[in-house]
Amino acid sequence: MKLIIADHAGFCFGVNKAMKTVESLIEKNEQAYTLGPIIHNPQEVERLKSLGITAADLCDIKNGNVIIRTHGVGPDVIKQLESRGLNIIDCTCPLVKRVQKLAADISNKGYLTVIIGDHNHPEVEGIKSWCNGDVKVIENVEEAKNFYTNKRVGVVIQTTQTEENVNNIMNILQSKLDIAVFYNTRCKATLDRQNAAAEVAANVDVILVIGGKHSSNTKKLVKVCQNVGAKVYHIETAAEIQRDWFKSTDIVGITAGASTPDWIIKEVISKMDELNKDMDKQEVARNMEEGEVIYADAFTDLKEDTIVEGTVVKIDSNEVLVNIGYKSDGVIPINELSNIPFESPEDIVKVGDKIQVYVVNLEDKDGNVILSKKKADAINAWNFVEQAYHNQSEIEGVVTEVVKGGVLANINGIKGFIPASHLDIKYVPDLNVFVGQKLKLQVIELDRKKNRIVLSRKVVLEKERERLKEKTWATIEEGQIIKGVVKRLTDFGAFVDIGGVDGLIHISDLAWHKIKHPSEVLTEEQEVKVQVLSVDKQRGRISLGLKQALPNPWDDVDKKYKIGSIIEGKIVKLVSFGAFVEVEPGVEGLVHISQISKDHISNPEEVLKIGDIVKVKIMDINVKEKRMSLSIKEVQGEDEDKQEYEVHNENSGITIGEMVGDLFKKNN
Repeated sequence: MKLIIADHAGFCFGVNKAMKTVESLIEKNEQAYTLGPIIHNPQEVERLKSLGITAADLCDIKNGNVIIRTHGVGPDVIKQLESRGLNIIDCTCPLVKRVQKLAADISNKGYLTVIIGDHNHPEVEGIKSWCNGDVKVIENVEEAKNFYTNKRVGVVIQTTQTEENVNNIMNILQSKLDIAVFYNTRCKATLDRQNAAAEVAANVDVILVIGGKHSSNTKKLVKVCQNVGAKVYHIETAAEIQRDWFKSTDIVGITAGASTPDWIIKEVISKMDELNKDMDKQEVARNMEEGEVIYADAFTDLKEDTIVEGTVVKIDSNEVLVNIGYKSDGVIPINELSNIPFESPEDIVKVGDKIQVYVVNLEDKDGNVILSKKKADAINAWNFVEQAYHNQSEIEGVVTEVVKGGVLANINGIKGFIPASHLDIKYVPDLNVFVGQKLKLQVIELDRKKNRIVLSRKVVLEKERERLKEKTWATIEEGQIIKGVVKRLTDFGAFVDIGGVDGLIHISDLAWHKIKHPSEVLTEEQEVKVQVLSVDKQRGRISLGLKQALPNPWDDVDKKYKIGSIIEGKIVKLVSFGAFVEVEPGVEGLVHISQISKDHISNPEEVLKIGDIVKVKIMDINVKEKRMSLSIKEVQGEDEDKQEYEVHNENSGITIGEMVGDLFKKNN
């Protein structure tokens, strides 16, 4: 068998950060409680319990240290802990905290908060408890199809959701809801794990997914691998592995959920190595013999201070043996294996791996060829970075930690510095959001002698923005309906980024009804659909309309309202000849001064004021000219007739004939 280990398997940075906090408590011999299991991995929870870290319910904790797990909790729980005088150790994942903050902001703006996530999952429960208003959790496509509201909606996502599930649900919600704001709060580390798992699953016969049976992110990894078509086994420990799952010719993949500790992953890999050796001893031996023949004539060309390729043939606790085609195998001392910290040599290499090594010494005092993988990796990485610097090409790096003035990124095993001012085009208040992320970067400063690499993400983003800007100017046309993101609100309108270019929505084009300020309908960073009203390429100006991309409320007024019907409206404007009444946002009708009161008035302000809610009778509708004639007087007349009828009806002894006679006398 051949084993392929997926990238990004095991603890994500949020879980890793939490577990380091827990381990530091254990080192100090301090006991602590966690509000529920700190991670969804029963074996790790049991291990921690034996070391004094106990999962408990809130009601059972009376004193001492209390750890808030990565899933987070609501403000009420925090208040209860504080009221008891407990020492709170908050290990909530920073990305989960961001979702909580965004959900609270959505609810504070009066929108209905929609969370795409798993019902009853602790992360989702925590997010819900930060919201003041209505909250709806949607787990799957079926629930999305069955959900409807006429309220404006804000959407956030449980961090461990799959991209496929989110896209399918959002396609349904966007088609029928008024979505005011959407935040894609999926965790980048989760996305990386799912993509890496899918890539491995597509190239293997069998894949093992390691993680707790109740772990949400692990179950989603299983689903991602199944969707690719791989044969998947979800296991918690190496003890569950069965020999009859595999054939000697199989390519086997291994991945693990974000809550799976390294020691469990290592046990699984070790068990698979044992199975592999038992099933494939003869084939491995034959391949090794062939390998030695292949390299038999090549050893005379080997030189010190050069990089060569070899095959790992044996791994011990203090050294790794590599076949480099020389008269004897080369030795990599454990301290020359990698620049990356590791607990076991098998974290870095596996038997059968082809690796590049630096020849340190062709023959030491014991006759061994001394090799260094660490030096080969560093030389190759520096060559790669230097080439990228001279070519001004982009490279990728993973942010490992926040330091003074910026962050450090790992590029193929060497560290580069990204100043805070070069992390984004805009100011970033919390640099921790980048930890664990893989970024596209450009080398802006390089000094190999000083071991100094300075990188910029901002330069890459600016180039992308320029390319996008050129594409936008080349394709934009009047009348197009396009998507954009609100960047700035002013008294006179809103500036919207439509692809590297800012267009202006004038306040008069924001809504079909009158508004005093753009903030009544928009928020910064909100995604919107707009219509291109005009394009001036010479002056670099684009005029946009938000209301033009929405249905005109006058289009179906004659279907919604009938002549002669009585409705309520709000006085929005008073003029000398009458009053304008808003019957719904964007639709106003005129009550002529002669239709305001049965009594003679010389000015509408004598009986009305702006903001009054009044009953009006629809006298006429002209959709083409967007006009509606209304009457307050006619409603008053009908109310009086009704009251007169009710009074007569209550007086006992009055007949219908007498009532008709009285009315006849009045009319004559």
